[in-house]
Amino acid sequence: MTVQLTKVQLFLLMFVMQTGFVYTSVQNLIIEHAHRDATVQFLVVAFIFFLQLLFFERVHQYFFLNSFTKALYLIYWTLYITIFVSYITYVLTSWVFPNTPTIVLIGIFLSVCLYASVSRPETAVNIGVVLIPMLFLFLIFMFLTVPSLNPTNLLPLFYDRSNTWFMGFVYSTYAFGGAETYIILRKYLFKNEKVSKKVITIYSIILTSFYLLAISFTLMYFALDEIKIVPEPILYILHSVEVTFVKRLDLFFVYIWLSWSLVTIVNYVLVMRLVYFEKKIKSPIMKQLVFFTLVGVTANLWIRFSLLEFFTNYLVYGTIFFTFLLPIIIIILNKVRGRTLSESEKSS
Repeated sequence: MTVQLTKVQLFLLMFVMQTGFVYTSVQNLIIEHAHRDATVQFLVVAFIFFLQLLFFERVHQYFFLNSFTKALYLIYWTLYITIFVSYITYVLTSWVFPNTPTIVLIGIFLSVCLYASVSRPETAVNIGVVLIPMLFLFLIFMFLTVPSLNPTNLLPLFYDRSNTWFMGFVYSTYAFGGAETYIILRKYLFKNEKVSKKVITIYSIILTSFYLLAISFTLMYFALDEIKIVPEPILYILHSVEVTFVKRLDLFFVYIWLSWSLVTIVNYVLVMRLVYFEKKIKSPIMKQLVFFTLVGVTANLWIRFSLLEFFTNYLVYGTIFFTFLLPIIIIILNKVRGRTLSESEKSS
């Protein structure tokens, strides 16, 4: 399977995959542990992510996956998608469809994802464009909450450290999960396109600002003790906003976020297709049907047995390993061996 990307398409795919799942929930995990230092800790991790992208761009020719590392990433992405299908379903049953069986919601949601995923690769690449006006609407709605915010909640910094303070750094990495897809998608850029430091800097600033807005607003809206009992702080903030054209602004945003999450899954599946279907494989549509069926059944079981909180608390360690550590290990090993991506393609 082949696909060609422009720089805009590459970073749009990245942005959707790095925000689509965790944007409404990561704030309480960071603030619960980092307290008033949440914004500072997040900015530190954001700077590390920026350096990582610069590193990836400089040595991307040394990153290629053998059969073992392909299997590891496919298992990780399957687990990642399954956990957040469970989370999406939990949010829908909590906010919109409390009386609808979870298996029905999962079935409808994943059917749409399957349809988009088995279409031409260009569909998955370009589908994220429809989210751009939705995200601008979201930002406008967020700023409607400004009169209810308390800026003094951002201060003072560095005084309320606890035994779990360091975990603020750990959970901040959730916001940058999916960064490994940059170095996987990088080889699909048009041959004459180069990614400059300026482009990477602009993307990093946009992504960091988008998350920093949500973290800052959450800090200014809630007291620290309240954060622990608010699983989706952004939805609660929007719930408090009253506008004349929408009775429940939070529900309006839930539908936006649902579309956002759907596109995220489609984009992750595109990356998995590019990794798994590098060579022609029989019955790719059937394999994707089996994949989505497995994801749906597993996600429903996790909801039924209340395993979602466990996975969302500990998946972050998988994110750190597969997003930050494993790509660096792969690059270093291949560089020591003198093997580049072009050589591996020739050998295969």
